[in-house]
Parts: sequence; structure tokens; C-alpha cells
Amino acid sequence: MEGIFNPEDHQHVRYNPLNDRWVLVSPHRAKRPWQGQIEKVSETEIPEHDFNNPLCPGATRANGKMNPNYENTYVFSNDFPALLEDVPAPDKSSHPLFKSEVAKGTCRVMCFHPKSNITLPLMSVVEIIHVINTWIKEFLDLGDRFKWVQVLIYVLY
Repeated sequence: MEGIFNPEDHQHVRYNPLNDRWVLVSPHRAKRPWQGQIEKVSETEIPEHDFNNPLCPGATRANGKMNPNYENTYVFSNDFPALLEDVPAPDKSSHPLFKSEVAKGTCRVMCFHPKSNITLPLMSVVEIIHVINTWIKEFLDLGDRFKWVQVLIYVLY
């Protein structure tokens, strides 16, 4: 990629000489939106289609992209990923405490169900199988493109 590496904007891995390991640094993630508050657990019922949920079908996400009106499991590239595929490499450093290397990758988002109020335990067996098959497909696709693949599954409520 053309361009100049900026350690404040581009992800990279840094060497930690204290434990002889490389650590992922993703400074650009600090630019993603955050409300700066801690939400209390809601005791109100979640609507089937929550217009405040940017992951719903037809919703506009923080970056202005609109989701399609999906009717099943939906996967897209994270709008604020920890890793990008096309970034410049940092300059080599001979300093023992400030070693960096390029870190490339991708981050994907998977919406299990089009309804805001449906979570895995509430899905039918057929719907759950579809989610699992989508996980497998994503894992295989990523495995074809990257040497290492790590799938982190977490659910936003």
C-alpha cells in the first residue's frame, strides 16, 4: 500500500521485550463512536424492530451505510475494525523497546436474526443451524485469506 505509516492511525503489532511477545495495537479504534455512559439493564420489552438498533434490517449505521432488508443471518465488514487489510508497514526500529511490525486482517459483524428481540435461545433449531453454518462459512473464507483466524463470538443486547 502506498502511504506513510502513522502509529496513531494504523494498526500494527509491537514487541514487548518483558514477556517476549507481540501485542496488537489498533489506535484507529479510538475514533469509533461511543456514548460515554454505562447502560442499565432494561426491564422493558425489546421491540421486534428497534429503530435505534443500527444492526436492524434497513437501519443506517454510524458510518452512513444502510443495511439491506435482510431476512436471515446477515454478515458485513465491521465499520470500525481493529484490523484492516491494506495498511502501510511501520518503519523498522533498532530500539529494543520500540519494535513494530505491520498487522493486517479483517473484522466481520454477524447479525443472527433480523428481529431485535430474538436471541439464540429464542431461535428455532433451523435458524440456529443457519447461524452455525454461517460461522463455518465465514471461518473457511477467512482461512483461505489469512494465515491465522480467530473468531470471537459475542452478543450485543
